[in-house]
Amino acid sequence: MYSDDSEYLKSLKKNYHYHFSIPFEYIQKNYGGGSYDISTTNMEVDVNWDDSQNGYVITHYVPEMNMIDPNEGNSDEQGFYDSGVEEIVLNRLSSMGIDAEALVDGDGKSY
Repeated sequence: MYSDDSEYLKSLKKNYHYHFSIPFEYIQKNYGGGSYDISTTNMEVDVNWDDSQNGYVITHYVPEMNMIDPNEGNSDEQGFYDSGVEEIVLNRLSSMGIDAEALVDGDGKSY
């Protein structure tokens, strides 16, 4: 049906751009001994079709990352993405008919 893999990959494109604002929790204050205060912020995730790579590229950022203190036991931005946000994004994309094979690295990771 397709003349080559490139043509097949191009056929997977839906829209050029999707944006998600995904809430996630972080430790606002760690008191020790398993006691801590939790807060929530958003990770902004963009999914863009890249014609040169024949797939969607996922990028993300946290506008309030400066409020998240690693000394309280928090991860970095990539850690938050890997530990929960990525699954939400991939599930949303899948529900729109965009599966891993349409993503640049085939697993949702574009880095």
